[in-house]
Amino acid sequence: MKTRNITITLPNNSRSVKTTTVSFLLLALAILFLGSCNNDDSEMSVPPSINGLEVTAKIIQNREDAKQTHTLDANAGGEVQGDEGTILFFPPNSFLDQNGDPVTGNVTIEFIEIYDKAKMLLTKMPTNGRRPNGDIETLVSGGEFYVNATLEEEQLELANGFQIFAPTNEFDDEMVLFNGQNDNCIEDDLECDVVWEEQEQGGLEQMQREGPNGTGVTVYGGFIDNFGWTNIDRWYSDPRPKTVLYVDVPEGYDDTNSNVYISYDGEPTALALLDIYNTQTELFSEHYGLIPIGLEVHIIFVSIQNGEYVYAIQAATIEEDHLEVIGSTSTGTEAELVALINALP
Repeated sequence: MKTRNITITLPNNSRSVKTTTVSFLLLALAILFLGSCNNDDSEMSVPPSINGLEVTAKIIQNREDAKQTHTLDANAGGEVQGDEGTILFFPPNSFLDQNGDPVTGNVTIEFIEIYDKAKMLLTKMPTNGRRPNGDIETLVSGGEFYVNATLEEEQLELANGFQIFAPTNEFDDEMVLFNGQNDNCIEDDLECDVVWEEQEQGGLEQMQREGPNGTGVTVYGGFIDNFGWTNIDRWYSDPRPKTVLYVDVPEGYDDTNSNVYISYDGEPTALALLDIYNTQTELFSEHYGLIPIGLEVHIIFVSIQNGEYVYAIQAATIEEDHLEVIGSTSTGTEAELVALINALP
């Protein structure tokens, strides 16, 4: 209801006016005022209710859809190869039950491999890394992986660990292993959002393995000692001065029903999530003002409503105290959104 200021002026001889007359006048004005407020309310544009549950449900479903399952003999161990060429090697007797005893029989290996920005966005697995001092910064990924093992639906543990071999077109010796961490979730819960933390013993080796077509491929070779999420990464580095990035999303959207990402131009696997939302300013931002001034990026706004993606993709060059306003949005299918993201520079 809009606020209006009303002034009532009584004549100089107001003392002679009966109290009942003044009360009646005030009551009449109040009724008139309330009636006018109700008319204004009927003409106001009220933002529609925007569903947030659908966004969360779709992200979890995308993670489940990305999951591959393989069967492995627990005693013999062996290799599991993913659809995108990742290889996991489990030594013999790698799996323990909840009592710490070795298991026998066929173990089910659950496996997800992510190598591009579109799949990162669909599964909400961005390249946000946490420094030892708590700062959240952007990583460049060489592959994100989820690995878990069960025996007849019982959660298993690792006796020691397993090896991973992740294909790459060009080996980067700055890449190391990161673990996915969430203080409120167990590490092998597929429904958890994570931030990446560097392993103390996270070194990787350049190796050659046989690819699916029989030719040799270059891979990152490393050792993983935990189930859950693992990422091959390096810290994004840019010497230019840094600033905070703010994004203003369309009316009715916030962090409960939409996400905002930064796609770094020229880095095919650097996709950061703006994970700060200020309810007072209604702006998304990142943590510590660490976005390089002059950086060329694409800002991606995304939500899901009535089974379709609502999105906007805007090119920007970061300025000091950058404020990006999301203008018009588009509505389309998942395949259309994936094609747009994969076409980004």
